[in-house]
This record gives sequence, structure tokens and C-alpha cells, in this order.
Amino acid sequence: MTVQGFTVYDIMARGAAVHGDAPAIIQEERVLSFRDLQRRVDVLAGGLAALGIGARDRICVLAQNDVAYLELYGACARQGIVAYPINWRLTAAEVERVLERAGPKMMVVDASTASVVAGWPDSKRSVPYWYQFGASAAGFTAFATLYGGAPVPPAPEVSSEDVFAVISTAAVDTVPRGAALTHGNVVTANLTLMAAMGCRAEDRYLVGLPLFHITALGWTLAIMHAGGASVLMSRFDAEEAVHLIDRHRITCLSDFPPVLANVLDAAAKVGSRLPSLT
Repeated sequence: MTVQGFTVYDIMARGAAVHGDAPAIIQEERVLSFRDLQRRVDVLAGGLAALGIGARDRICVLAQNDVAYLELYGACARQGIVAYPINWRLTAAEVERVLERAGPKMMVVDASTASVVAGWPDSKRSVPYWYQFGASAAGFTAFATLYGGAPVPPAPEVSSEDVFAVISTAAVDTVPRGAALTHGNVVTANLTLMAAMGCRAEDRYLVGLPLFHITALGWTLAIMHAGGASVLMSRFDAEEAVHLIDRHRITCLSDFPPVLANVLDAAAKVGSRLPSLT
């Protein structure tokens, strides 16, 4: 396959073929290999297909960072579904406007955001399916039930020109705009980042920014493409970041100057010089 035909799912399939049992995603004590990641993505794709969710349908996600979040990105990529992550810092009214614009077939939340959309599964019947990562609140189905209950369908034809995700931009006139990213956009950005920054299979990336943000998503997919591992934080905490950097020998960290200053302050507090960062 030429690079022009590559999709985000192909990145994961290639990772499984080339890197196998090497770690792809790490969160707390859980380590998911490239092979495990593809297997779980395939199984999840079967669960989504069994609900009748398919090409060009949209799935909104209002949740903090989680392994299942990345698996959902992968399953959407495999099936040609458009992932539509939502900023979990938005108010209920702001989330409602994004939801109306997105018109999704499914909404996925987690324990930290379920209260923002409480009652919506009953009141917003235009969205057929409401799921929650982890334990589910009233009106939501546990996301874990989508794994393993349906046969894995053949992967449909997905073009590099198809939309992979819609990422919200900064608000204009108080309304965030949706920017559509194709699979080709992501693969090209990966190759550029890998070449410019020298990303390698030995790299470890700390996902401190939220996965609804293009920086976190872009770096995670680029490191995955290079064969490295991403270490997830559910949400950023400076002292935890220092602990994870030293524990996992993190080489890559992307963030904004004030947050980076907090990391340096936290490192100084515990006496770490963050030697693994490159």
C-alpha cells in the first residue's frame, strides 16, 4: 500500500504486524501492546457495527483520557465512522450546541462528565445510543458491553480522503467550529512530525493534554506510527507528570508554557532533573 492510501486504522494494523507485543498504550498499571490494541479495536468495531453505526456516522465523546478513548478512535477509523471529541471543560449549554451541530448516532461520556448531560438520554431522542466509559450512570450503557458480543465484520473500504475526526477549534463568537481531519491529513502530519522530531520506536510520549485536543491526538498517533508508546494521564497534574516521566522514562512531552513551568516546578520540588526527556 502506498502512503497515499494509508488510514489511521492502517497505522494500528501496521503497528501490530511490525511491533507486535511491544507496548503501545500505558495507563496506570495497564499496558496494551500493539497486537492487543488492534484486537480490541477490531472487537469494538464489531460492537459498533452491530448497532448499525457505520461509514460517515458520527460518535461524540465527552470524556477524559482513557485507553478506551483511543480504542474508540481506532474503531471509528476502521469502520469509516467520524469521531467527534468534545471539550470536557465546556458547560452543558455549550456541549448541547456542539451536539446539535454534530448530529451523532452515539454519545460517550465518563464518570467525570455524566452529570453534565444528565437526563439527555431521555430528552434528546435524536441520539439513539448513550454509553459511558467505566461504570454507567442512569440512562447510559456501559461501554465495555460493546466488546465481544458481536462478530468482527470485514473492514470496509475507507479512503485516505475520508474524514477521520472533527476537532473543535477555539471559539469564534463564543461557538467552537468543527475542523474536519481526513485520514490523509493525520498520516501526513504523522510523517512530518516523525521526520522533524526524529520519533523512534524507543520513544515514550506523556499524554498530559486531553485527547479532544489536536496536539495530544496528533502526537499520540505519530508516536504510535513510529512504534513508540504513549502513557496516558486522565487529566494533567504536574506532580503526577513528573512521577510518570521518571517511572516510564518519558522522552516526549507536549504542552503549553505555563503548564511546562508547573512541571519544572514540580520536578524541582521532588529533586528530579527529568533526565529521560529529549
